[in-house]
Amino acid sequence: MRGHVADSSAVHPDDPLHDGLRRVTACCEAHLELVRAAYRQRPFVQEELWAGKISRVLTSRRPVLALRELACRTGLDEPDIRRAIAWHNERRRMDA
Repeated sequence: MRGHVADSSAVHPDDPLHDGLRRVTACCEAHLELVRAAYRQRPFVQEELWAGKISRVLTSRRPVLALRELACRTGLDEPDIRRAIAWHNERRRMDA
């Protein structure tokens, strides 16, 4: 059984329309529902998703030279980019 769950840490490598969705696999419908229930317990953090979008662009072949270009390539506006960077930096501090 396969399905999708909402997950702010999931960023598709090639298709931004699938960002925020994680594909999951289970052995049966009951197991799939357990997996879905586990993901429902995890908060969906918008800044986490945005940070993933930024990371995808920054690790692509084409370099980003300006914040405006990053906004165009991620589909985010500058305040959201700044929030994502702040979220990312806070997470790194917590993990250190």
